[in-house]
Amino acid sequence: MTYLSRKNTLHKSAFSLSSRILLGASTLLFSQLAFSDATVVYEQNIGTQKSLNSMAIKDGKIRFTPPNQNKNYSLYDSKTGELIHVDVAQKKYLAMDENDIAEQANKAKKQMDAMRQNMMDRMKDMPPEQKKQVEQMMNNHLARVEAQKNPAKVEQTKTSRTETVAGIQCTVHETYIEGVKSSELCITAADKMGLDNQDAEALMAMQEFMKRMQKVAQTMMGSSAANADIQGIPLHTKLFAPDGSIKLETRLASISKDTISSEKVSIPADYTSMKMPAVPGMK
Repeated sequence: MTYLSRKNTLHKSAFSLSSRILLGASTLLFSQLAFSDATVVYEQNIGTQKSLNSMAIKDGKIRFTPPNQNKNYSLYDSKTGELIHVDVAQKKYLAMDENDIAEQANKAKKQMDAMRQNMMDRMKDMPPEQKKQVEQMMNNHLARVEAQKNPAKVEQTKTSRTETVAGIQCTVHETYIEGVKSSELCITAADKMGLDNQDAEALMAMQEFMKRMQKVAQTMMGSSAANADIQGIPLHTKLFAPDGSIKLETRLASISKDTISSEKVSIPADYTSMKMPAVPGMK
């Protein structure tokens, strides 16, 4: 394994757990819908890969299953403002609030800065080909840092187009970043969803939480992507690649209004709390 490969492996492993949780959560930002005691299933398409994402809401809590997870799940508690990852196999859970996630992101940024300085120090002794690889990676990272200082121009447009998804009408909104279409979201208002007040408040609180955490996740991973800020509940979402192809699509697939037990949106009594995982290389 080359020096560059070892560094990339360390970089990726440093944030694997937190990033998976945030990735699963940020996916729900584009596919949120809920009724009082409802189980909602969305179909997600990424290229030729299809998956189903389920979500349940009850008592101000939202339980969702991240993509490609069969047993593990996450909970958002609107009363405490916590995002909780539950590991069923280990019977453990990790609870994170905004301060915890921000602290983890700050540690990750410090480690990335230290890694960059370490690579710069080692470059003078590297073979030409390896040095070229490191320089390319360094240039890409510096470009992302510079892009974060100058946020991309985001334009949002409410179109006259409507869709009916699972019997619910929504209006298509388009988002452009630097003049290039990045997404289409078919939005409906929360008050058209038949929600009780507690569920509606929980849903909107989660949506705002996820928006803030997306920004933290982007900082952690060195991303400079711009975000839309459209108010409402997306029922059908298309995210576009720069060439105009659809890179991700979600659509409401089914809704069940069966009663959900309180245990389903609670942490089992015999599960123990985990500490926030340490960032490798940080004390």
